[in-house]
Amino acid sequence: MTPPSGQRPTSRKDAYPLPFPTKRRSGQCRTAPERPPMRQTLCGIVLLLISQGGMAMSLFDIGKVCVFSEFKARVTVNGEPLKNAVVIRRWEWLEPQQDRTTTDENGYFTFPAAFERSIMNRALPIELVIAQGIYVETEGEVKKIWSNSKREPEENAELGGQPINLSCELTNDMKITRQYGSIMNTLCTRSE
Repeated sequence: MTPPSGQRPTSRKDAYPLPFPTKRRSGQCRTAPERPPMRQTLCGIVLLLISQGGMAMSLFDIGKVCVFSEFKARVTVNGEPLKNAVVIRRWEWLEPQQDRTTTDENGYFTFPAAFERSIMNRALPIELVIAQGIYVETEGEVKKIWSNSKREPEENAELGGQPINLSCELTNDMKITRQYGSIMNTLCTRSE
């Protein structure tokens, strides 16, 4: 089939332009349409996120997991405060971690919430299990007072959304509970 007079035949190549330069029969190059530079595109995205306020914060928090919520407790022995004792907090999720503090003159100690990041946890359907433990060093021995498997990434998930505020009597026996979706082993009780 011949094209009508005055039109030149087109080939399949000419009908579908390529995104990279190609040689034309006349020796000229055809180039892809101009695109905005990558730097301008990235700046525009960043400005858009910043202007969205809370939305931007949630996007920057992707993969953020609370591996251990804020932990407040009072340690006693036979009802008397355990003064200046070393308390160790350990957890294991991506890798084993620990930090330390000491009890005050009234037996109180506090650990701030601890967070880690992993895109894998939010991007893939992976079960979250964080091993948690609190230990007290007393008279040269290390005694476990709290053991838990955290299964939710939110802060305060250990006690069903309630802050961790406990009384820990070292002469108590460890008790296993399963009230908040995981198995907890502790000698502590909730303080009000």
